[in-house]
Amino acid sequence: MSRLPACLALILLGPHAGAAEPTVRAVSVRGLQLGAPTTVTIDGDDLGKAPKLLLPFAAKQTSGEKNTDKQATFTVTPDAAVAPGLYHLRAVTDGGVSLPTVIAVDALPQRPFAPAVEALPAALHGAVGGSQVLETTFAGAAGQKVIVEVEAQRLGSKLRPVVHLYTAKRLQLAWAWGVPDLLGDARLEATLPEAGTYTVTLHDAEYAAGNPGFFRLKIGQWKTADLVFPPVAGAETQAVELLGAGPPVRVELPAARAAGPLPWPTGGAWSGPRPVLEISPRAERTAEPTGDTPVELPAGSVGVSARFAVPFAEHRYKVPVEPKSKVRFEVFAERYRFPVDAALVVRDDKGTLLARAEDGPGTLDPVLEYAVPDKTTSVTVGVVETQGRAGPRAAYRLVVDPGAGAVKDSRLFTPAQRLSLPAGGRGVLPVFADRRGFAGPITLTPTALPAGWSATGTTIPPDADGALVTLTRTAAAAEAAVMGWTGNGRPLTVKGHPLERFQPWLAAEFAAAPVAGKADVAVEWNALPDAAALAPPFKLKLPVKVTRPDPAAPVRLTLLTSQNPPLQNNQPDAAKTVRAEKAVELAAKAADGELVALVPPELPADGYDLAVQAEVLSADKQRVLATAVTAVRRLPVRLPVAVKLDGGAAITATLDAKAATVVELKGEVTRAGDFTGDAVVALAGLPPGATAPPATVKTGETRFALKLTLPPTTPPGDVRGLKLSASAAPDPAQAAARVKSRDSDIVLTLRPGAKTP
Repeated sequence: MSRLPACLALILLGPHAGAAEPTVRAVSVRGLQLGAPTTVTIDGDDLGKAPKLLLPFAAKQTSGEKNTDKQATFTVTPDAAVAPGLYHLRAVTDGGVSLPTVIAVDALPQRPFAPAVEALPAALHGAVGGSQVLETTFAGAAGQKVIVEVEAQRLGSKLRPVVHLYTAKRLQLAWAWGVPDLLGDARLEATLPEAGTYTVTLHDAEYAAGNPGFFRLKIGQWKTADLVFPPVAGAETQAVELLGAGPPVRVELPAARAAGPLPWPTGGAWSGPRPVLEISPRAERTAEPTGDTPVELPAGSVGVSARFAVPFAEHRYKVPVEPKSKVRFEVFAERYRFPVDAALVVRDDKGTLLARAEDGPGTLDPVLEYAVPDKTTSVTVGVVETQGRAGPRAAYRLVVDPGAGAVKDSRLFTPAQRLSLPAGGRGVLPVFADRRGFAGPITLTPTALPAGWSATGTTIPPDADGALVTLTRTAAAAEAAVMGWTGNGRPLTVKGHPLERFQPWLAAEFAAAPVAGKADVAVEWNALPDAAALAPPFKLKLPVKVTRPDPAAPVRLTLLTSQNPPLQNNQPDAAKTVRAEKAVELAAKAADGELVALVPPELPADGYDLAVQAEVLSADKQRVLATAVTAVRRLPVRLPVAVKLDGGAAITATLDAKAATVVELKGEVTRAGDFTGDAVVALAGLPPGATAPPATVKTGETRFALKLTLPPTTPPGDVRGLKLSASAAPDPAQAAARVKSRDSDIVLTLRPGAKTP
């Protein structure tokens, strides 16, 4: 589930009150033919007088002579050497760049949908509305092999396609509906029994097509690659198979390989999305399990890919484990679009079932966290096929991550897909980190900034949620460009992009475009103190000053932060989010404004980026005419209390075999700012049967003593996971809002006591 605050659903405009960024509402054909001209008509708003198409590949384009602000026509000829696949099309005007539209590029002639197809192969473009059933015909020969495929969901349509093929006698020869392999799209393959006129019909699966219901209907012969096996390559993976219409195609991998689109094999006309190569930092294996004999896996973090040759089979793997540790088992099948619904089971050496897991959060793929019993050095994990599937596409990938050896990683995402700036303009790119065990700093790097553009604030601090990257543009001439960003080598992707897993490089595209003219709208901090900080749970006043060409124009102020809000029931939890106290709008002729930020009691990072966005509105407040942002301020989190243990975080104690063992923890509490009240010191993460009553440090005192009592049954060894903290209620007006200090991790080493003779 996406965790984006509403104020960061950004489509950033430049600080210029002239032409607005273009909007593309509809495209006549969502495909281009390689090496041949295709006429494309765009309907939208603010298309200007001389729009251009921004394409991420070499192509010639000419613009129509009768273009208007609402419609523009182009003739586009992609270079014949461009790789077939899905790409983004954008419109560029003096006001900036539009959001992307997904189009297909291949060797098929592109045509508007018509009652008859003159020649095969062909790609027909149209839209289905409601219960509508569309129909077209083509001439076929006896024994001719034909593919009929609908691209709709893969292009961003809401159509749930069902396609039928009928003979000249109106007998159904074949039909197909949406399948996971094709991301919900449909494909049928047939051999025509006789010469004649064949009919293809297309409708929505529930005869209630959503809007938009556009499609691309392909008829003829071509090669496809729907799936890749194994879906993830490791350092030792030599080759992968492309699974599509027809037999699998083997592709040898080079020694130096990178994640992204695989090159198409030579020979034949390829069409459809490009095959994806994903690279893993784990040890990766390909297995062919048979019977009840488990496949032995190496110790540590490992991924293994396999296919079910028999329906309802169970593939077993022997996994080395550490006693009293935790191991995470996870299956990836649905998320790689393999048509498999699997279950996970864990068995002991005798085959006895110890644990079972079905669907995981938000997916059919199971995940299981398993606590390894004492004295257990291996377990058998089984992947069970539950729906009777078998064959080349009945595949999965099992990932084993031991708690101590799990791969530490992070994923980066942003809500922004574009930024349009005038000369002298400033914009913000919000970047968030989904940390998966990696706590270090993340350096953000653009693949290629346009001429005259610069980026600052490109480091996400250790343990931080993200950063607000500032982009500025000088007066230097620049063209619109598509670029990407990486953080420590990992791509920055648009969260929620429909092709995020299917064609991940498209989700990693970011468009930057110049806006004609100079920046004439600005918002700046108005005496915000240098020592400003986020002090839970108090409010923080954020004063700003706005300048705009028309002082009478209303201005809306919005708070931007680098916090990735915590979730509550899969929804952003406002109570734990730095947020504006209320909406703020500057009245006509007002220049000074103030946002008030509410600071929640719990903020896990040491600091957050903040900025204020000012949107100049039309008189009816229905349109945003221009947007500007303040300089980004990275504000520290100032907690009211901190705790320090005497002698450091390592403690040693000797157990009493007959009586409870008492370990006394002594230390000091420090208070910050104006806070002078009581603080409560507590110890969390206690072992079974242990107690540690909290200790209260009264006003004027700093020392504490906390007693940890361990039962006689406590085994010797290291006790990890103990966390010492202090808490306080610094705001008398919010007595229930307790603010906790940072945890102090403690390792307690317990030595066995002397044996009684």
